[in-house]
Amino acid sequence: MNVLRRPLFLAFLTLIVFVSLWYHWMGVEGTKSQSGGSPGQRVKGQQLPWQQPAECVGRIEEIQVKTSGKVLVLTDVFLKDTTSNERISCKKILIFQSQNQDLFDESKPGNQLYIKGTYTALTRAGNPGEFDERLYYSGYGIDGKLFADLVTVTDSHFDWFRCILDSFQQQAADRLFELMQEDDAGILCAMLLGEKAYLPEEEKEMYQRTGIGHMLVISGLHISLLAAGLFYVLRSYVMPMKGAVVLTVVLLFLYGQFTGFQVAAVRAILMASCLLFARYTGRSYDPLSALSLSGIMTIIQEPAQLFQCGFILSYTAVGGILLFAPVLEKCRKKNRIWQSFFFSASVFAVTMPVMLWFYYEICPYSVLANVLILPFLSLLVGVGAAGCILSFFWPSGGAFLLATVHYILEFYEAVCRVILSLPMSRVVTGRPPVWCLVVYYAVLVSAVCLYLKWEEIRWLYAGAALLFLLCLLFRPQIRFMYTQLDVGQGDCACLFYGNKTFLIDGGSSSVSDVGKYKIQKFLKFYGRNRVDLVFVSHSDADHTNGVVELVENQMKWGICVGGVVMPEINKKDEAYETLVSLFSKYQTSVYRMKKGDRLCEGELKFLCLHPFADYEWKGANDYSLTLDIAYRNIRILSVGDLEEDGEQAIEPVKGPYDFLKVGHHGSKTSSSSQFLHETAPVHAVISAGRGNRYGHPASVTIERLEQERVRIWNTMEQGAVFLRWKPEGGQINCFLE
Repeated sequence: MNVLRRPLFLAFLTLIVFVSLWYHWMGVEGTKSQSGGSPGQRVKGQQLPWQQPAECVGRIEEIQVKTSGKVLVLTDVFLKDTTSNERISCKKILIFQSQNQDLFDESKPGNQLYIKGTYTALTRAGNPGEFDERLYYSGYGIDGKLFADLVTVTDSHFDWFRCILDSFQQQAADRLFELMQEDDAGILCAMLLGEKAYLPEEEKEMYQRTGIGHMLVISGLHISLLAAGLFYVLRSYVMPMKGAVVLTVVLLFLYGQFTGFQVAAVRAILMASCLLFARYTGRSYDPLSALSLSGIMTIIQEPAQLFQCGFILSYTAVGGILLFAPVLEKCRKKNRIWQSFFFSASVFAVTMPVMLWFYYEICPYSVLANVLILPFLSLLVGVGAAGCILSFFWPSGGAFLLATVHYILEFYEAVCRVILSLPMSRVVTGRPPVWCLVVYYAVLVSAVCLYLKWEEIRWLYAGAALLFLLCLLFRPQIRFMYTQLDVGQGDCACLFYGNKTFLIDGGSSSVSDVGKYKIQKFLKFYGRNRVDLVFVSHSDADHTNGVVELVENQMKWGICVGGVVMPEINKKDEAYETLVSLFSKYQTSVYRMKKGDRLCEGELKFLCLHPFADYEWKGANDYSLTLDIAYRNIRILSVGDLEEDGEQAIEPVKGPYDFLKVGHHGSKTSSSSQFLHETAPVHAVISAGRGNRYGHPASVTIERLEQERVRIWNTMEQGAVFLRWKPEGGQINCFLE
């Protein structure tokens, strides 16, 4: 395959390099919107607050259906801060309903709306491994979101074509739910209609864990099957070849518009169109050039798509198929089962680094899962589409066809459950270093080229596989790292010591499912599938609900919790007892710690400073487990939600400490002047949520810290804060630096 003779491919590579360098230097937030300012900024250049009362005028481009209700995508937006009357620059904006769930009932695509509500900036990920809302939506040209309190239609002109498509999509979904079981209908809605709001969460996670999650979206495989089927029927039974080409392409683009033009569907539609028009004109078809053309068109339209998981997976998978195509040709003489296995293994080998980069884990049996389920995919898509269409004219006939879908999906579920029951069905590797990915792909391409030249050198495969394993499972050794995670209005710290992992608290009152979306992702990002101990400072939910999630979902998430350490106190509140009962229910050992107790793990030492066993506490904050953590020349003081009463109960503590986790999110009742003077911290981190209703951190607490000349770190502004060991002392930096 001579790539130098393919100018489109070279142009595609050049564009990728240019956009990557641009974003490396400018950043996603540095790209300019059409109105001249940076997305989410005031036209005058001042930074927009995180939340602000605002009003806007815009035209509805799309109406999305989410589990929480309808969401509007507005374009041609004029957005104004109602406090300062300054304009906020935006290309597109998401509109959510604040309270009234009927606000969008009369809205149609194409309507122009006046909306008043609260503007909220898109958030960046605050921790490694966390979903980055700003980066994701930048791939679709969306700059912010507004929670609407008032919606008024100022121009009732609507896009009749889009309305017809939306109406048909909703009717098709209604038909599926009328004629099928709810879970089956939800899966088919995602596969055929591109509507994920009805997708059952359990089935979605199960498919993703076994490596067949691509079935639940409008993927390139779906489009290829649809294009081949349409062209065959039209060419064989309806019209001449050239007419069939034109009509098939038109129908493909209509289907893309109908399902929302997901990136994999766009790529497949453009490539299928190139193939069909090559046949129309009698020219040869070059899949690599077609792939490059579709990539160029996608990136030019929205450059940030280059960094989206869907874009990278789609193009990597097809690129891998093209890379292994000559090898697959040599395998045609073998039986079909071998061909199918080799095809799935090829796609797996090429996409595995991408999966590890975005999801930090892999299912080694996904090749087997795809071999078993892919032969039935064309039947599933064909029968599902035929049954859905037939149900509009003959409900009984449609129901008969859709009943077949149920048994196929039952088979798929059985395959997934068997795969997940196998040993090592989930391997958590963490995000591989960039150099590993470079070496991996270099070796992969070299192995294919050498095989094609000297087919008899079979040992190349063994050598390449060994190098792949070494590259992808290589993780730099973390000698010591303490991280205060950004969990919103809550508390969670993670400590890595060699291959040991410790958590200190884990909860939030402002972030729902904090264990799933923040703590679990952080652990997997660093390749951790076990938490040796969790220190629970006290029973408040904003310190414990994420820990509860981890304990309850150990099998589901693949992260084992070795044990939980709680403060030993003479009287226990109801929340404390509930936690102990829950941990016992999931067979998680519970240990208790009191003043003077020590825990040593090599050079890492935990010393409990509070509470003593008969301490008379008034509120749960008072008995917060207070830990003196020492590693070589680093000292850390973690105080939970300790306030002044608890601080006074501790005997004078000799400083200095390198790092203080400020008590009670920086409230005015914590971190007294005397306590700060005794502990003499060099650095202090405050864990609080942006815009929290408590006003944390309190200005008086900040003043006390500043008076002691403490350098202050704040997770709400700086994201996760890291303390790493260096021979000369601790090195501190933050995730959003």
